[in-house]
Amino acid sequence: MDHRTKGFTLIEVLVAVALVVILITMAVPAFTRSIQGSKADTEVGDLQRALNYARLEAIDRGTTIRLRPTAGGSVWTGELSVYDSTGTSANVLRVVPAMSSGATLTLTSGVTTLDFNNLGGLAAPSTAVVFSYTLGTQSRTLNVCLNGRIQSGGSCG
Repeated sequence: MDHRTKGFTLIEVLVAVALVVILITMAVPAFTRSIQGSKADTEVGDLQRALNYARLEAIDRGTTIRLRPTAGGSVWTGELSVYDSTGTSANVLRVVPAMSSGATLTLTSGVTTLDFNNLGGLAAPSTAVVFSYTLGTQSRTLNVCLNGRIQSGGSCG
């Protein structure tokens, strides 16, 4: 009668554990990049939707609509507000949530608000605005042209 025990030897278990550890160490950086890329796409998409909303509201209402940081100043990574600029900032139409920690958003120098006129074009500032977003190794660019067109990537040219 054969009394061999069934199971794995210690060497087989150690080799299997070593392979699992190697696979995990290779997968974690790729997973992190994937998460960052997804978060970057979401946050830039939220910003682009807010810009489009402000532009379309300006056309619909026939008045100037403003997008600016809720706290004022030039901290564009915080909460943003879209409001009717003919009244006070109490006329908030939409609030865009703050971006994730670690994200940076830089704009054309000196821009504190974006105003869309009744035709959907940029009323202020008087030049095209470039948003540069960075989160970890991910970067995105968003351009707001003078005619109000919002482009992801390329230039207004």
